Amino acid sequence: MRKILLTTTALVALGGVSAASALEISGFQRFIYSTWDDTASAESGGANDSELVNYMRFQFNHDVTTDSGMNIGMYSRINNVSDGSYEHIGLSGDFGTFSIGNYDTAGGNLYTSLVYDGKYVDDIDQTFAAGSGNLAGYAAAAQLDEASTYAVSYTLPTISGLTVQVSQGESGTTSEANVTEIGAAYNTEMNGVGIRLAAVSSKGDDSTGSANDKKENQDMGLTLSFDGITVKASSANNEKIGTDGIADVDVETKEYSIDYKAADGLDVAVISLSSKDKMDTTNNPKVDQTIFAARYTLAPGVLAYASYADFDYEGETN
Repeated sequence: MRKILLTTTALVALGGVSAASALEISGFQRFIYSTWDDTASAESGGANDSELVNYMRFQFNHDVTTDSGMNIGMYSRINNVSDGSYEHIGLSGDFGTFSIGNYDTAGGNLYTSLVYDGKYVDDIDQTFAAGSGNLAGYAAAAQLDEASTYAVSYTLPTISGLTVQVSQGESGTTSEANVTEIGAAYNTEMNGVGIRLAAVSSKGDDSTGSANDKKENQDMGLTLSFDGITVKASSANNEKIGTDGIADVDVETKEYSIDYKAADGLDVAVISLSSKDKMDTTNNPKVDQTIFAARYTLAPGVLAYASYADFDYEGETN
């Protein structure tokens, strides 16, 4: 989901591998300064409303095409070293694509949300985002995009603009919260307007059978693209269901955005997002947020971006 800023390529020559195959090494380093006004809470014990954080990524790609035309692709990336890694191996051909790992999943590929995409708003170490639990974080259906969860995915061959992907996660030996994600996207064009319809359904089992943490998420979205303008509208529901089969948490999120290529190298966007938990009638948590953002390419491989977020959070602590 992150854009690659710096890229180098190194050819490798191993026994039985042609020189046409390559190990691509890429990545980026990003410094983020954030300042905010959290007027609803008093600062104490040295706490303040600003921070400077660093985010670094190394990424490795290696692709080989067999004599029969099947592509074997290997991908791995390391984020800030301590933040874990993402990796997968994929087999692609006329049959579609099989992959195993924790990166190529239905929820991680077929979402619509511009906030979740991370193009303008960084989701790394930003503590100013509307309180703990950040309802605005429920902007997509994905459950499998965590570095600790691996899955097997199958993507059907694209037919007449329709792409379908199914992912089955494995949560390991200490949890039963295996996740299944099914997603589809349809792309077409009408009178010069690009149209994309996408939907994702994600279901995660109860981790212990009695922890009341079964999850069911749905995400639907529409994207229109024309003359350098991209308009997105998405709606997501994120539910946590107890052993009685009744939802204890039901977060509904709606997002609308306009992304405009204002000039060569300059992209600007406006994003409106609202999120609320319909089941919590005691605290009535709700977020309304408007984001103004811009990205500018200073030079090849060098990006500067800025965003201004105005949000109102209502809940146990307003």
